[in-house]
Amino acid sequence: MDYLCAKDVSLQDTCVTIGKFDGVHLGHRLLLEKLSVEKQRAGGKSVVFTFDFHPGMFFGSSGKLIYTQEEKKEILAGCGVDVLVAYPFTELTSAVEAEDFIADILIGQLGAKFIAVGEDNRFGHNRRGDARMLKGFQKDFGYGLAVCERVKYAGEAISSTRIREQIIAGNMEEAAQMLGSRYHVAGEVGRGRGLGGTLGFPTINLIPPQEKLLPPNGVYMTRTTLPDGVFFGVTNVGLRPTVGVQDKPWVETCLLNYRGDCYGKQVKTEFFHFEREERRFLDVSLLREQVLRDMESCRAYFAAV
Repeated sequence: MDYLCAKDVSLQDTCVTIGKFDGVHLGHRLLLEKLSVEKQRAGGKSVVFTFDFHPGMFFGSSGKLIYTQEEKKEILAGCGVDVLVAYPFTELTSAVEAEDFIADILIGQLGAKFIAVGEDNRFGHNRRGDARMLKGFQKDFGYGLAVCERVKYAGEAISSTRIREQIIAGNMEEAAQMLGSRYHVAGEVGRGRGLGGTLGFPTINLIPPQEKLLPPNGVYMTRTTLPDGVFFGVTNVGLRPTVGVQDKPWVETCLLNYRGDCYGKQVKTEFFHFEREERRFLDVSLLREQVLRDMESCRAYFAAV
């Protein structure tokens, strides 16, 4: 997949969808399916258009994203997207009128021959643009248009806000139902203090960026994909209070039946189930006993699912 983080884009004969795509949930995946079907029918490239912006501008003071830009790129590439455009969000671009967005960006720069949007999609200055406006310009520019109803779960429309609420509450199963896949944390394995190895269960450590939304501190049943295989495990999200409190949370995973060296490698840890809260133990021997119990619970959990 090509990744274009620039204002000057020049594409032709494309199938385009637009939005924030935080989470790439089932509603987003419906739009991507529309692009895939049209691409197979008429050819051309599938394009996801989003903005390159500071997360806090759209997601409140916390500025937390379900998936980082790197994680989102991997997901969209896996969905068959050909081009991801991250258009710079500035005072100038935010002032573009909706009609000019259609004419100059969607048609002029992206070369859209087909556009897929959700029924609630808004674009352009003051969010004036919508599906009705896109329909009104179809004859002028000759593009095909698909307007998708919002996908529902448990009787309510799926949204990134709903998913974010479930992740914050630790309801990983509910979040997965709306995402269409397991919530995950991806990145390069870093080095910790090596304490896990001395206790008999070496761990892999991920330090997510500040903008990454994490579930509550605690222990989770997880599945981790490494370059050399997929492994079940127990993941602790938090500050590791028994071995010295940190200033930001780590994602530390103890894998079942893994004895390799994955330092510096790219991994993805998927969250299945919240097991217990993170807590401080009086000494590391008690921590070791608890981790061994957690690992037994992990074996039982994945044997049952």
